[in-house]
Amino acid sequence: MTVRIVSNAVNALISGADDKVKQLVQQMLSYEVETGDWKGTSTMFNWSKNSFPAGFAKPVAANLNKAGIKCVHIRKDKAPALGKPNPAVNPFPYNPDYAYQDQTVETLVREGMMIAQIATGGGKSNVACKATARIGRMTLFLTTRSVLMFQMAENFQRSIDYRAENGEPWLKDQKVGVIGSGEFQVSRHINVATVQTLASFLEEPPRDATPDKKSYHLKRRDLVKRFLSSVSLLILEEAHESSGSNFYDIARLCVNADYRLALTATPFMKDSTEANMRLMAVAGRIEIKVTEKYLIDRGILAKPYFLYHKVAYKPDEVRIKAELANKHLNFRVGMSTAYQKAYQLGIVYNLGRNEAIVREALLYKQHSLNCMTLVRLKRHGQILMEMMKESGLRVDFIYGESNQSTRQAKLNSLASGEIDVLIGSTILDVGVDVPSVGAVILAGGGKAEVEMRQRVGRGLRAKKNQANVCFITDFIDISNKYLLSHSYERKHIIDTTPGFAEGVLPIDGAFDFGVLKRD
Repeated sequence: MTVRIVSNAVNALISGADDKVKQLVQQMLSYEVETGDWKGTSTMFNWSKNSFPAGFAKPVAANLNKAGIKCVHIRKDKAPALGKPNPAVNPFPYNPDYAYQDQTVETLVREGMMIAQIATGGGKSNVACKATARIGRMTLFLTTRSVLMFQMAENFQRSIDYRAENGEPWLKDQKVGVIGSGEFQVSRHINVATVQTLASFLEEPPRDATPDKKSYHLKRRDLVKRFLSSVSLLILEEAHESSGSNFYDIARLCVNADYRLALTATPFMKDSTEANMRLMAVAGRIEIKVTEKYLIDRGILAKPYFLYHKVAYKPDEVRIKAELANKHLNFRVGMSTAYQKAYQLGIVYNLGRNEAIVREALLYKQHSLNCMTLVRLKRHGQILMEMMKESGLRVDFIYGESNQSTRQAKLNSLASGEIDVLIGSTILDVGVDVPSVGAVILAGGGKAEVEMRQRVGRGLRAKKNQANVCFITDFIDISNKYLLSHSYERKHIIDTTPGFAEGVLPIDGAFDFGVLKRD
């Protein structure tokens, strides 16, 4: 018996399989589901239609062959890529250390769909630009963050303008299409969009909508569906954030997207197996990995040194009395204190911890290192800015409400040396063009691995005309079981990452700033 799997851009059909084989496929594509009080198992295999998402076609065929069942996978012919291999998308000369970028694109041309796991700082935006040039067909770049959507629109526009002047004259005066944050402009070349905007356009019109509004909504929905069906290259940015059902539904409407590239540093970091399955369903499997160690060993990223300080709870009594008087019955933090209270008092309003952060920033200034201090809450950033200014540091703060031009101006101030410290909230985690910095203080606690890797990556941009190193400070919060657990979870991520682990110093040790001269 020979089992055949035939797939296109979206679906795979299996034929010649008896119930035993179908049961095997069903098990391969099963996953745990937990919603509310219900817990059970679901599967991506449709028994009645003998079908499953195309992203699983290769692994299912491989697993069947491994199980001794002869299986042939036939994929519908892809629309041919129109661009040349190894396309130049910017004026920078070829660097063999970045060969993985063209390798990723050529793998995409061959396989049609893939996840590229590229560590933060590996140039995922450049891979995206190269993919659009190599495929040479209508592209949709999909993300969950409007700030990253606009940044990628700028990156794509620069690459289009460069290509127009260097062998692709038909791109002259072509603009990138933008769908999101109130904009709806479509291009036949490259488009950027947010998941949220496209999902809202695809919803049913509100029941209480007027006939005119309902008609407008339905016409726009039809237009969006036609647009999605015209896409040939679908690029999914930071796929771990986009693994919800909206992203999955949009990707499946791209019925002619023969080429699908998921770009991410951390593809399977979600707790939800279902979310991971959805990612593989629409993008296939990981075909290339570029690790932090690879990038550090080649000098693409700076060599990081990590130092952890143990800190206890010392309440900021003045601010607590002024701002939290009616918030809590008391202002003690113990090992069993609930997480929300422990975080607010033990991180944000912890005078001892915040004083330690200021001391670290002053130490970095003594060694002429510009410093980025990353927080999670706006109020924490404000408190640190007040304390740093009192200590004589030149400091500024970027947070969620800061617009793009303000953010970039403040980042430029850090790069030029106008300020010593730039405090940033989660707005700096993804998609912001951060200049090279000498030091990073991870002031915000938390435990999320994706966020952790992105935040460390903010400081690892290669340094020019100075030692290619970066000093990173974090804290072990010993006042509460949740904060303590989160601290060691963050440390475990670093301890177990090749390229990072080599630079971890003993807790409460000291940086050897002599490396600045030796390197």
